[in-house]
Amino acid sequence: MHMFQRRFALTVTVAMVGYLLSLMFVVQPTYALCMAPPEQGTWINIDPNTRSLTRIKVQNVCKDQVHNGVPYPPGPDWYMQVFGRCTPKECDWGKVGGELRRDGYIFSVYNHGFARRYVYAKLSQARPGMLYVYTRTDFTDPGRQDYATKDWFRRN
Repeated sequence: MHMFQRRFALTVTVAMVGYLLSLMFVVQPTYALCMAPPEQGTWINIDPNTRSLTRIKVQNVCKDQVHNGVPYPPGPDWYMQVFGRCTPKECDWGKVGGELRRDGYIFSVYNHGFARRYVYAKLSQARPGMLYVYTRTDFTDPGRQDYATKDWFRRN
């Protein structure tokens, strides 16, 4: 009887070790902890009389999973939704994907047909709590003068 108990205990131990080893090799999705970056949110132009951008929404997409080596969910890491001065209410330029550049700017391109607008947004180090936005407008009509604007925004 004693020999039977030892074999049973050994069999159970080997089975448990085998089971635990098999768990080590099961493919699991990878998760990361995402914190909202400080740029994320709705920002309002500090100049109420601006003739440029009035408001900007900045959104970061948390890519907290990896499926088959690819970050998930698919698509851009950043989105911008820009609103310009129009009458009687703001003009919504729409929500477009963007990217975080090496220089720290979040960059998006708006193609309005008659012009391409390049929007660069970055938190200011010189003015804490402020978002600096540089917008360059390139008109498709060679007869129209391209221009750029520089605006400061505060969190809404």
